[in-house]
Amino acid sequence: MTTGRFNIILGLAAMILAGFTGFALGLTLEQYFQNGYAQITFWRQLTKVGHSHGMPFGMINILFGLVIARATCSIRLKHIGAITTALALCLPVGVSLRGLTEGAVWAHSLAILGGVSLLAACFVMIFIVANNREE
Repeated sequence: MTTGRFNIILGLAAMILAGFTGFALGLTLEQYFQNGYAQITFWRQLTKVGHSHGMPFGMINILFGLVIARATCSIRLKHIGAITTALALCLPVGVSLRGLTEGAVWAHSLAILGGVSLLAACFVMIFIVANNREE
């Protein structure tokens, strides 16, 4: 996990999944424009938001994986950063699942976990970059 490969693979998988989700959303979009303007339901909008957050959250995992591979900080800090960055993907997954289940509360909790994990990952990344020792 300290080589960053875990986060890079996870980020690429998230981006691929978000890409296929975008195709699925696009293929079913025409029915919402029957009157000439968008009539998207709240639940479909949540699914769309989950898709659009999947790409950047996948990219965050890839970038973190690349940084962690070169960082010279403690292994414990690298592990914490890798796990919190991976858990950040719970946000787009939770939002998408909330849209697909038309408002399940457990999915909302999953999205909150992802948001908190993203903030924690950003703080950990600050510590990793600040404590990176020059060789």
